[in-house]
Order: sequence, then structure tokens, then C-alpha cells
Amino acid sequence: MISIRERLLQAFQIEYREHVEAIRTLLDDLGHKAEGSGLAQLDEIFRRAHSLKGAARAVDLPPIEEISHRMETLFARVRSGQAKLDSSMAMGLGHVLDVIEDWVAANMANEPLPDTSDTVIALEAMIGGQAVDIHPSVAASPVVPPRPVPVPASEPPPPSAAPPPVEEEEEPSSAERSASPVRPEETVRVRAEHLDRLLRSSNELLTETMNQRQVTQSLLGLDRTLSDFDRSWRRARKNAAAALRDLGDYDRAIALERQYEALEQNLTSIGRELRSVRRRQQRTGWALRQLGNDLQQEVRQVRMVPADSIFGAFRKMVRDLARAVGKQVTVQVSGLDVEADRMVLQGLKDPVMHLLRNALSHGVEPPDERKAAGRPAAAHVGLSFDVSEGRLVVLIEDDGRGVNFEAIRRKAVERGLFSEAQSFQMDRQSLIDIIFDPGFSTARVVDDLSGRGMGLSVVREAMAMMNGTVEVLDRQPMGTCFRLSLPLTVSTQRLFLVECQGHVYGLPTEGVDRLYRVRAEDVGTVEGKSVVFLGDRQIPLLSLAHLLALGESAVKVTRNVVPLVVLKNGERRVAVAIDGFLSIREGLVKDIGVPGARGTMVAGGVLLEDGDIALVLNPFEIVETFRKSGSIRVLTTVEKPAEKRVPVILVVDDSLTTRTLEKSILEAHGYQVRLAHDGLEALGRLRAEQIDLIISDIQMPRLDGFGLLQAVKADPALKSIPLILVSSLEARADKERGLELGADAYVVKRKFDQKDLLETIEQFL
Repeated sequence: MISIRERLLQAFQIEYREHVEAIRTLLDDLGHKAEGSGLAQLDEIFRRAHSLKGAARAVDLPPIEEISHRMETLFARVRSGQAKLDSSMAMGLGHVLDVIEDWVAANMANEPLPDTSDTVIALEAMIGGQAVDIHPSVAASPVVPPRPVPVPASEPPPPSAAPPPVEEEEEPSSAERSASPVRPEETVRVRAEHLDRLLRSSNELLTETMNQRQVTQSLLGLDRTLSDFDRSWRRARKNAAAALRDLGDYDRAIALERQYEALEQNLTSIGRELRSVRRRQQRTGWALRQLGNDLQQEVRQVRMVPADSIFGAFRKMVRDLARAVGKQVTVQVSGLDVEADRMVLQGLKDPVMHLLRNALSHGVEPPDERKAAGRPAAAHVGLSFDVSEGRLVVLIEDDGRGVNFEAIRRKAVERGLFSEAQSFQMDRQSLIDIIFDPGFSTARVVDDLSGRGMGLSVVREAMAMMNGTVEVLDRQPMGTCFRLSLPLTVSTQRLFLVECQGHVYGLPTEGVDRLYRVRAEDVGTVEGKSVVFLGDRQIPLLSLAHLLALGESAVKVTRNVVPLVVLKNGERRVAVAIDGFLSIREGLVKDIGVPGARGTMVAGGVLLEDGDIALVLNPFEIVETFRKSGSIRVLTTVEKPAEKRVPVILVVDDSLTTRTLEKSILEAHGYQVRLAHDGLEALGRLRAEQIDLIISDIQMPRLDGFGLLQAVKADPALKSIPLILVSSLEARADKERGLELGADAYVVKRKFDQKDLLETIEQFL
């Protein structure tokens, strides 16, 4: 079993190389920039040095942490214009990166560690504005390591080798560990890159199986076209034969009748074959989608790792940080057994580290100050992990000073964000919002913990990239609490699809609060901004078309009704007017390289069944956009299109509870529902009215589900009606029997998921 320490070192070896290579590339890119340009590259270099320092501290590598800290300070001076990044400095920094690589390689191989003191001295000189020449042969003279860091002795990587990939190891359960000493042989190691590739493949498979719906619809359309042609042909044949008989040309009439019969037989055969192919394709598409869902769920589960694998060393890191700045803390870490996607936890590392350092810098007071206030000298710092409503929730808290609203107000006035008078009129939430703006920081001193000018914007940006949120919560009686919330996995997301200006957009359901259809008179303006009145609440309103700059600032009204999606971010709620609601579906959200001209509102894209791509919007960023901008009230009336016939579904089950549940689900999604107690009653309803689809149980009195299925498929007037079996019988033999008898799908009640049932129904309607 690989220890947590060894796993962290392996992860660091990969991460530090990414940071070093990125800094090299960005330095080279800056060398080709014109004077005064390259601000984005400088910001990225600064962030990389900052992250490298934090990663080194997390695995307790002080020399790398010290060098990274000096580089971070140097890049901060360059960003602020206090120093100039010329070719000499860039060359020196390249040698510094060589020193870092040499030191880490020696450490991982348990070899004598290079001396980094000359490198640190040279960086200090560069910070002071002196021209220096760093050369790795001088700055990296080897000395005996005072504290070697243990690593796995089996495969020490050579300094020039590429870092080994992080490997995921399946943990045996406690029962397995105690049952037999042979059990560990059943566990396997999987390379992380292979696991990621497998997830991508499973997602692609699921997308392709969903595309089979389009094939089903095409075959259904061909079937209907052929049926229409058959009716037209029969009328033409009848009229042609009658015309020839009226002319007295009986011989030609008889000859044509024979040709017509031959053509009609071929037409009937083609129609029969087409219907058979369509049904086989429907069943195959349904089965493939079920298999794809199962495969994806299994791969997701394998990717889940405990938070302890990433954050197990953070308790010691916080204590060491506090000790280094003369503060006393007791650190409480909980929920490390909570599991989430490995990539989600990796993406959380930097934001969590930033907030912990922020707590020590801004929140926790020195021991003397706490004692003078009658409080314990040691402050409380907490880090906890939990799962709530299908999302990972992380709390970072301390019992220190709390949010310094006066300092925020003064800093906002200094930066010209508000006038002195305006700042005194701002409420607490508005002041809290300011601390997440780029570059906002109240720190006055540059030290190991704070004052870099990055502020908390880096936390909010990192969370937005992962479709997450960050909130500041009240902590009683004193202190600060930050709440991070984000999806448990980076693979598929549950999306609510909406229509706007003829385009389809996806909204992750975790950011959707409610759906409304409101009257136009419920939309108004308050202080020049559009709002919608929902009961006794007043919520800001903007049209999605205006938000996405689609050349339309109007909120569309259809027959005096405005469709609205109410989005949420923490306690905030905003309403977005759309053209129409479409559906809910699972989708793999991919980065599609959308330009950042509209911020981060576009989170990616998802492939639809018809091959088109729907942009996936970040609901939390939309709420932020509302906070920073106004809205416009313009209403346009459009005619409502003709309504389509509502499909009728027959639910057959002897259980009143089951019938009621399925009826409620189907009616909530716009279907008409008819009910039957058993197969005999169902046959009576089927012959009395038009039914578009049947959902039937198997175990019923008088005539069971198998009997009903046989009767329906044997009746020429009913056999084209799709029939879905929903049963508690989950044996393979029962499933095979149902499908052999002609069932279009088979759903097991124990695994009943209304989403799966609705998606299955959509295939056939």
C-alpha cells in the first residue's frame, strides 16, 4: 500500500514539472512581446510561482518553497512596474528553474541535495534591482542532505526522466482485509492517464448511443412516409383501374391489376421490413444506452478518491505556517473520508490553500492580542469536507477577527471603486462581494502569507472554472467561514436545456432554483432595472438574449406569458427570461475554446442528439453578471405556435401506489395518462381509444404483463404501439422473455429512475 506521503510526493513531481515548464514557456513568450504588453503572461507566471510555493510547502520541501517565494516576490515587482523583465533576468530565471529541477530530482532519488543558498542570494539581488548571473554549476553545488525525504525505493526516477503518472489503487474493504490474506492480490493499479482515457471513451460512447435517437426518429419518419405513400398508391390504383374499365379496355385493366398487385406486394414487404428494422434499432439503441450508463457509472466510481489523498497533509502545513509567523492554532480537519473525483480534489487544492493562508494572515490574531481580549491564545482553524445535494461542500473557517468591513470600505475608496459617501451606504453583502474582485486585497505587508495583490479573486475564478461557488458565511460568535461548493465529478452533468433566439443552451441543474411562467404584468421596473414579482418577492430580471449579446434586449412574451428560469448562487436569486423550456438530460460538457469576451458565462458545450452543439452556461457567473450590471425592461409580443397533440400513455399495474406515482410523473412532464388495473382492462382501453404508448407491470391478476404483451403484438391494430415493461422481476430470463415477446424496453423497479423512464419514453414518442 502506497502511503499518503508517497502519493503526495508523486503528485508533486508531476505538478512541479507542469509549473516549471509553464514558466519557461511564458518567459520565452514574453521575450517576443512588445514593450508594455504581456500582462496576461505576467499574471500567469506569478500564479505558477505562487502555486509551486504552496505545493512545495504541502510536501515539506523548504528549499523549493524558499526559491519559489523569492520568484513570486520578483514577479510581483515586475507586475507592478517596480522591476523590468529584461533578457538578463529571463536568463537568470531560466537557471533558477534548472536548480529547482536538479534539487527535486536529487531528492526523489535519495541523492545528495544541491545547495540552494547561492540561488536564494541571487534572487534577493534581482529583487533589489541588481544585475546578477546565476549559473546552475555554481548555485547547485552538492552537499549532504540534512533531512532526506523518504520515497518509494523500488523505482527512483532519474533526473532527466519524465515523471511517472499518478496511479490509482483500489482500496480493499475492511471485510476483504480480514477475510483472507490472499485478497490484496485481487487489487490492481491503474495509471491515472488510462483512467482518464477510459472516462473520455465511456462519455463518447454514451454520446453516440444518445445519437441513436435521431436514427430512431429518421426510421419512424420513413415508416410514416411509406404508410402515406401506400395509401396514396391504393387510391391511384383504384382510380386507374376504374378509368380503364370505363373505357372498355378490359385486357389492359387486367394486365395493370396484375402489375399493381406485384408492386403492392413489394411495397408491403418493404414496409414490413422497415418496421422490423425500426423496432430492432429502437431496442438496440435502448440497450446500448443502458450499457453506456452502467459503464460510465462504474468508471466514475473508480475515479472517486477520498479527500485524505490530497488534503491529508494540510493539518501539519497550517500548524507550520502559523508557527512560522508567531501564531498559535489548533487545527481541526474533518470529512477526509468523503470521496470525490480525483481531478475535482486536485483543482480544489490551490483555492483551499489560499483560504487557509488568508485565515492565518487576516483572521487569526497574535497570541498576546487574543489573551488581552480574554480569549485562548491558540486560535481555531477548521477544514471540513461534506456532500450536500449531490455536490462537494468544503468549509474553511477560523475564530479570528472576522471580516474587517471598515478595511474593505477604506480600500474600495482608495481604489476609486466608490466615493466616501457611497461607501457608507453599502450593505455588508455588497462589501463582501468586493473582496472577490480581481486584485483587491486589504493586506498592507508583503510576507509569506499575504499581500500579493491577488486577493480572493483567484479563489472565485478557480471555482468558476469547475462550475462551483464560493460564499462568505457568518460565524458565531466571531471569525470567518468560507463555503465552497462544486460538482463531485468532472464528467457528465445534469443539464436543463432551454431555447433562446432559435438556439439551444444548457444550464447545470444545481444552479437552477425554480422554473416559472409569469404574466407580463408581473414584470416591472424598480430604480431603472427590470424585476419580476413572484409572490411577495422581487427578483432582478434580464433576458438571456440580452445577456449573451444576441442583438436582442427584449423579454419575449407569448400570449401574455413569460417563461423564466430562476438561477441561484448562494442566497442570491436572479430571473432569466427565455423563449421556451426544452428538457433535462445528462451531457458531457467539453471545452470548446469559446473566447473569453463575455467572461466565463460559457462553461463549454454539449453534443445534442441531432449533431448540433449547445453552449453550456455557468449559472453562478450569470448571477455575478447581474450583480455588476443593470437590466432592461422591453417587452415584445409574439404569436404562440399551434400546440401539438399531447401523447396518451396507458399505465397498467395492479398496485394503486405505483399507478399513482407513474401517473404523477408522466403528467408533470406533459403527457396524458390512462390507467388500467390489469391486462384485460388494458386491452379494453386499447380498443376503445387512441393510445400512443403502454407502460405495464408483469405480475398482475387475470392477464399478466407477458400475456398483455402477446395479445398486443398479435393484434394488427395494436402491434405498432410501443410497450415498456416495468417490473420487480430482474432475473435475466425474465428480461429475455419480455424482449423476445416484443417488449420495446424493460425497466427494473428496484433501480427505478424517473429520468431513465422518461428518456426511454422519448425514444418512442
